[in-house]
Amino acid sequence: MPANASYEFGVAQRKYDEAKTDEEKVIALQGMLSTAPTHKGSENLRRDISKRIADLKNKMEKRAAALKKTGHSISIKKEGAGQVVIVGLANSGKSTFLTKFTNAKPTIAPYAYTTTKPEVGVLNYGGALIQIVELPSFLESKEMANQILSMIRCSDAIILTITDYSKEQMDRLITLLEAQDIYITKQKPKIELTKSQYLGITFINEQNLTVPKEQAIALLRDSGYRSHTVILGQKTNMEDLLLLMNPRAVYLPCFCVSMPFTKNLSEIGNYKNIKVYPFSEEIKITEEIFKMVNKIIIYTKKPGQKVDLTDPLVLEKGATVKEAAKQIHKTISKELRSAKVWGSTRFPGQNVSKNYILKDKDVVEFVV
Repeated sequence: MPANASYEFGVAQRKYDEAKTDEEKVIALQGMLSTAPTHKGSENLRRDISKRIADLKNKMEKRAAALKKTGHSISIKKEGAGQVVIVGLANSGKSTFLTKFTNAKPTIAPYAYTTTKPEVGVLNYGGALIQIVELPSFLESKEMANQILSMIRCSDAIILTITDYSKEQMDRLITLLEAQDIYITKQKPKIELTKSQYLGITFINEQNLTVPKEQAIALLRDSGYRSHTVILGQKTNMEDLLLLMNPRAVYLPCFCVSMPFTKNLSEIGNYKNIKVYPFSEEIKITEEIFKMVNKIIIYTKKPGQKVDLTDPLVLEKGATVKEAAKQIHKTISKELRSAKVWGSTRFPGQNVSKNYILKDKDVVEFVV
């Protein structure tokens, strides 16, 4: 252990020595880098740790690329309003969940590894069709792990399935996902790192830095940043800076479902920023799935007629009246003058411009 090393550095180093996989080694090395001494004599140490992290991640990327070349792809094309994947340990109720909430009929059995390939179902939420994909357990299926993880990275959101509110199962899933730079307990840091024409590292909103400035500069410099401006839009520690510099990091919305509802919760649980629902809470779970895909449902009506509830529009959050009209037909979008909106407006049927931002469950009558 280097001189002046902290207790936290020693713990991270011990985790690295005990690590059995490349993923576990990366997590431990990141912990070592964030807690390494910052004096001049430790520059070589920090540089060596940074190089080992980079080498391991390159190795992991090459391994994943090699698997893709084999032609045994399990990727599933995204369809509908969004793609949500179900992730869990073997026999954690993934197939039971898929059967209850979609039109799929996967094989369900009381033994492990029933699911050997992705199973796809569709959840109909008020006319919004959401693709739900049950993934095999990548923890025990090493030959498929990288392909399964690739599907998770490309999805819009994640549902974890655990049994009997097991924190141990949740911790295991969170750790394994974060080893692959898939983060479900935190959001993308509100930090910008841009190239500067001047030599050195400059911080904007420096008051948001919660670690010594010299330590942050040393971390960035040892990671290859020499002439950069860092805009801090939040309170920032060493972990945030490590996440910022990680090009592989993805941040996905997630909630957890406890199977098979052998216990009850009087209120929605929350563990490490992840909501936990009992399997019996069908309405809340369905609403949460729709919320995660970040869409809105818009109903339309013709002048003098009733609202059409059978074929709603499914739009991105923040969509305008003009964008809603374009989804129906380009001609309507071009000829659109304004619209009448019921729901989010100050009074029913209020006349709005074509740039008006619609809200979920609004009713729109186009004026051409």
